[in-house]
Amino acid sequence: MIKMTLDQFWKFLNTARKKSFTEIVLCLFFLVLILAYYCVNVFHILPCMYQLPSVLYLTHMLSLTFMVFNLLANFLAVMYADSSVIGRLLTISKYTSKEDITYCYVCQCDVPLRCWHCDICNVCILTRDHHCTFSTTCVGHYNRRYFLWFLLYLSVASFYEIILISYFTYYKVTIKFSDLMVLVPFQSVLTGFHLTAGEIFVVLLTLNFIAVTISSLLLIYHLDKVCKGLVCHEKQESNYDFGLMRNLETVFGEKWYITWISPFIESKLPYNGIDWQSHVDQYKTK
Repeated sequence: MIKMTLDQFWKFLNTARKKSFTEIVLCLFFLVLILAYYCVNVFHILPCMYQLPSVLYLTHMLSLTFMVFNLLANFLAVMYADSSVIGRLLTISKYTSKEDITYCYVCQCDVPLRCWHCDICNVCILTRDHHCTFSTTCVGHYNRRYFLWFLLYLSVASFYEIILISYFTYYKVTIKFSDLMVLVPFQSVLTGFHLTAGEIFVVLLTLNFIAVTISSLLLIYHLDKVCKGLVCHEKQESNYDFGLMRNLETVFGEKWYITWISPFIESKLPYNGIDWQSHVDQYKTK
């Protein structure tokens, strides 16, 4: 569960200020795009398709609200949940060999197993998976859960949008073949951004097709890593494969089966992301 204190909030804002201009623009663009889609659906598409208030309208609106809430909340949780080594007591297991211990001269600390330094964030990240440009942060031990649920809800919401917009355009909007020209680079600039209704919905459908394709492929890739107890940096190693159920708990916590409902559900992680060697030894002795 995300517990925000005033000090943590200011730390989060201070970290966000250090991000590159490109990352901040992409992040804001993504957030605005999600909210824009939600408003178009709730205030234009759904009222045109169903009478207010009706069971179908309320069903679609509640489903859409649930998806958008989890999409935005998990996205923000990825940004807020800190997986860095800053402010943590880094204890190295006595069973960890000296060859496995490296020293980070930037963070000035012994780097735990599965911890890597991110040149973009300029800090070492516990159980580092990768750096996410859209969220402007690294995905690691404490925010990997939110990243995966974000991908899931992005896939589901995009697929839902494709069906909803396709149904709406079939009955309410006439799309001509010439409307497809809006997809040609700089075509909108040449026409002065005077888009027809058909062109607008062509763009919306295209964006959703791109979103559902990329997010679904990423979700499959990352879930495969989770099930095998791996992160992106690791190949087909089995050192941290504790079995399917334990691997899911390692990422989603002890209540992994209900964390899809909300990022605010507390689900304690079984490991601290620091002393992986002791966890491996403990698993082998069972």
